[in-house]
Amino acid sequence: MNTLNFFAGVAIIIVGMFLLLAGPQVVMIPSVQTRVSALFVGEQFVVGDIWERSVQLDEGLVVNGTVAVTSALTGEPSEVSMLVMDDENYQKWVAHGSPTYVFQRDMTDGEGFSFSVPRVGVYHFVFDNTNSPVKKKVSMTVDAQRQVVVSLPDERLRYLAYALLAVGVLVTAVGILRKTQVPWA
Repeated sequence: MNTLNFFAGVAIIIVGMFLLLAGPQVVMIPSVQTRVSALFVGEQFVVGDIWERSVQLDEGLVVNGTVAVTSALTGEPSEVSMLVMDDENYQKWVAHGSPTYVFQRDMTDGEGFSFSVPRVGVYHFVFDNTNSPVKKKVSMTVDAQRQVVVSLPDERLRYLAYALLAVGVLVTAVGILRKTQVPWA
């Protein structure tokens, strides 16, 4: 038995086992994930003149949604004005001032929308139907997406560990099978 090869192989196996068992927990890689949270799920309501709902939103969120609008009288597809604004601008809008909207568009049946939240605060989703004499049935589904950085274990270390284990077993086997030559013999 060649003790140098044998102990070198055992040392390589020990390092490989350490990397296999503890490596992914020690070495972490930052990764970006998208987390989705529902704001409104299948919310249905009738808009006479105005319908409003407020929700607390964080800066950097991306808000996505779909709106279905039909005439309450005939059931035919229709449209309604959708406004989204922060609380300060909502107070201006209520006082018939000139607010700044985060989102403003006439929404039709089955139309989607998306906007980014500029800062933390209460945001008001307003459906304005004052320009129409007919009430509107509205159904909306809205979610908020946030980009989050999480730390995930580095799985590449497992491949290195498997390679080290294979090399360690091979070197240990060579150490066991190889005969040491005695220099004086």
